Amino acid sequence: MIRGKSICQFLSFGVLMLRRKVTDRLLSWKNNSNKALLVTGARQIGKSYAIRTFGKDNYASYYEVNLLLDTEAKDVLAGAKNAIDFINRVALLADVPLVEGDTLIFVDEIQEYPQIVTLMKALVEDGRFSYVFSGSMLGTEFKGISSFPVGYVEHIVMRPMDFEEFCWANSVSENVLAGIRSCLVEKHPVENYIHEAMLKNFRAYIVCGGMPEVVQNYIDSGYSLVRTRELQIQLVDQYKSDISKYASTRAFNVRSIFEQIPVQLEAESHRFVVSSLGEGARLQKYERDFLWLVNAGVGLMVPQVTEARSPLKRTEKATAFKLYESDTGMLASRYPGSTARAVYLDMKTPNLGGLYENVVAQELVALGVDAWYYQAREVGEVDFVVEGTSGHVVPIEVKSGKKVRAHAALDRLMSVSEYKIPEAVVLSRENLSKEGKVLYVPIYMTFCLDEFMEKDDPDNDFSFAPISL
Repeated sequence: MIRGKSICQFLSFGVLMLRRKVTDRLLSWKNNSNKALLVTGARQIGKSYAIRTFGKDNYASYYEVNLLLDTEAKDVLAGAKNAIDFINRVALLADVPLVEGDTLIFVDEIQEYPQIVTLMKALVEDGRFSYVFSGSMLGTEFKGISSFPVGYVEHIVMRPMDFEEFCWANSVSENVLAGIRSCLVEKHPVENYIHEAMLKNFRAYIVCGGMPEVVQNYIDSGYSLVRTRELQIQLVDQYKSDISKYASTRAFNVRSIFEQIPVQLEAESHRFVVSSLGEGARLQKYERDFLWLVNAGVGLMVPQVTEARSPLKRTEKATAFKLYESDTGMLASRYPGSTARAVYLDMKTPNLGGLYENVVAQELVALGVDAWYYQAREVGEVDFVVEGTSGHVVPIEVKSGKKVRAHAALDRLMSVSEYKIPEAVVLSRENLSKEGKVLYVPIYMTFCLDEFMEKDDPDNDFSFAPISL
């Protein structure tokens, strides 16, 4: 709990650094693995910057080549016939000596020449240097690769900055974040002034999102959300361009799905209606295109289940799902400016349920949590269901409006005796409280919901100055 302290004790000052959680995973790889590392994720999420900083800080020698920007180097490396030839060519390209046992070689944008992946096994067995390969999943499908080196490559999927990373960037102290987590665990309300400040920060995050360049600009501009929107629109256009470039013959279908994401999230159920893609459209025709967007790190798919008991995947319906966007800020930029303004100002209208669901889905993915939504005729629809730490199911409802305690479907689900659900979570603007089996949780606490969940093994003319707690 956070009690009996003045706000001055929560103030944090210093030089801004966009601290990323992936750094800890990179260090763990360096200290515990003898494999090559493959880092994938959508464009502009900070992969290259994180790897570059890690390499320069932790190795005596560091060499980086970008196969998209350096076509000469690409041609040189593409001609490598084996691992020794590849190393020799890197040595000729590098402007620093390669120190055996203490050099990181970083090959970026490998989707431009994915055949380099076939050399990973031999490079690892050679053992003289460490290797990180990275590429945007927009197009990183490794087509035409004859042999992917299973067992020789560790894989990390990066995502946009989550809300906790956004808080770090905005100087919210570790003490405050730890205190918020303890409030959730102990089921105590957060002190009111901290609660209100965190709600404002969370609303700013919904609009700003987690693309590092956007977050950096947001802070550098004095917390103006005008320029961030311009950057987000540029990123959306770049994603559309990349779909055209990398999705090949499927580009029209993939782009049609991408264009429909904000439209479908405006609907009451937020489910993706495949027939919206055209007359007579069927999932069978578009299934590969949905998967392309998800594998590209652009879309987040949440399938339907018809039973709320573990394992949830047992009753998963592949034909019914919600499709969210991987970055809440980019999604917000695809709506009229009035929508972003309504989020920022915490207005009652318009209906912001889709945006709020989207940010929760993004946070659950960042936590490494598999999520579904529940729907059954006799119960209705519940926004999310996840596996709890004790094998039970945790239903989650997201409330963007004022009627926080109106959740008929959730109540009906909780009353199904055969499911034996001990507790449900309602995420809203309200402070933490509990009524019966329902725990009402401030929506900004989504970043620490992993306390209750089973996780995968990781893998507009307005401005707002966030509260630096």
